[in-house]
Amino acid sequence: MGKIVAMPNNGNRHLTIGLQALEDANYASAAAHLEKAFKLTPVFEVALPLTQALNGLHQPHEAVPYISQFMEDYLAAPEARTLLFETLLALPDYRFAWAVLHHVEPAAQPALQAQIEAAEATDLAANGEVIASLSRALRHLGGFDPHQQEQMINDIGRLPRAQMIEAARANLNDPDVHPAIRISILDALTAVGDDTPVAVTGYAQTGTVVPSALPGVLNDPTLLQVLNQVQLQVGLDDPELMRATVEVLRFELGYLYPFIAQVIPDPAHFAASYLNKAGAGVTAAEKTLFNWLTTQTAQLMNMAK
Repeated sequence: MGKIVAMPNNGNRHLTIGLQALEDANYASAAAHLEKAFKLTPVFEVALPLTQALNGLHQPHEAVPYISQFMEDYLAAPEARTLLFETLLALPDYRFAWAVLHHVEPAAQPALQAQIEAAEATDLAANGEVIASLSRALRHLGGFDPHQQEQMINDIGRLPRAQMIEAARANLNDPDVHPAIRISILDALTAVGDDTPVAVTGYAQTGTVVPSALPGVLNDPTLLQVLNQVQLQVGLDDPELMRATVEVLRFELGYLYPFIAQVIPDPAHFAASYLNKAGAGVTAAEKTLFNWLTTQTAQLMNMAK
């Protein structure tokens, strides 16, 4: 983009010029002026045409922060919804497109679903070898170290829904796949609405779940109960400790999903034990679990160095 001279205290001027440039399909100028307007007035009414300009420049990744900030607004109006899905499909990230589809009003879903499926079919026809190669790599994540698994899983949204489901399922029952990666995969299957039962290896257990029926790891009721107990038990006396503990626990408890309730039957007791691991009330099972959680995190951290 060309350098734009600032017009002090005049966001409307940048907006006017940007909108005119957008109408003229001068996307570089439009994006530059609209970015300046957004910095001065960070509202959805500016983010929307800015997203259009960035898409016109074939830079959908640059539009993602604006979409994330105003997701509800993009979902509210038909034209904005269309632009939202055009952006996600241009990334391409079919996982998020399918996930967002769940939040669209039922009457509008069939047309948007057809849009996703058409984009997947076009992509598969044009890039079949690329997709097949990525699918093969993601089908056997257990052959890579945990940090490599973490990097590779970032590409799962590139796969069309059917290919993603096929590649993902075997990893859920592979003990060599890091639990954090297995849960990311399971969440991806939930996002795309996979309704076929699948076996999942968890902490000291294996069970069968239906991905589409799961709440998603961040909405797991037991996880939320534990985090709430930590906040209650630490209280406001040490807000830094409370925030840090919640942040770490949110990540580590994800290793136990979707069987968190079976592993932690008493969220209040678990939270108390976690906050005082040397306390007399800590059970042998909790000590084993704490050590296991620490080990899983260390595997990711050490491999990243």
